[in-house]
Amino acid sequence: MERDEIVEEAVALLDEGGYDAVTMRALATRLQVSAPSLYWHFPSKQELWEGIADALVEGVVAIPADEADPDERLLALLADFRSALVRHRDGGRVFAGTFTLGRHMLDLSETATSRLLEAGILDAGDAVDAWFNLVRFTIGSVIEQQAAADQLDDLTSRRAAFENATRARPALRAATDRLFAPDEERRFDQGARHLLAGAKASARA
Repeated sequence: MERDEIVEEAVALLDEGGYDAVTMRALATRLQVSAPSLYWHFPSKQELWEGIADALVEGVVAIPADEADPDERLLALLADFRSALVRHRDGGRVFAGTFTLGRHMLDLSETATSRLLEAGILDAGDAVDAWFNLVRFTIGSVIEQQAAADQLDDLTSRRAAFENATRARPALRAATDRLFAPDEERRFDQGARHLLAGAKASARA
């Protein structure tokens, strides 16, 4: 039994049952081995999560970037990173709190940092800071999107409640259509562009 096989089954378990379904006992049962044998490959549950997180981003850097503009190349990479997390149940939650040094995440971080340098953030430390902030924004965005997915059926009643609560709040009420439009990709792209622009402005200051 190899580490990659364990991680592959852990990802399958994640997709089937979500974050809380991934336990050493459940994984051992799935692999038909004893739970203690898993600790030979992953001494702690945290190391297993880091392995899973790394597996989720496998192949992201292999997606070709057609954009010539450095900013667009970076934003395309970030969008692909987000898509990789969204594809898996609780993908955002898996990444929260991890610090994986797996080859896939390292390759992704190297590519992103290089593109930030190309985009005009000349100091490697500033580029890494910008990347960390973009990663955290992505994780938070995905967590919110995935957490809200189960509530979409209740959108009509939530909108009605919002409209009632904002009768005396005209600025919020004017934005009702935008707030209740299920357009996560647009919101993510807007936020990522603001963060990138801010990072570049800060680096120039």
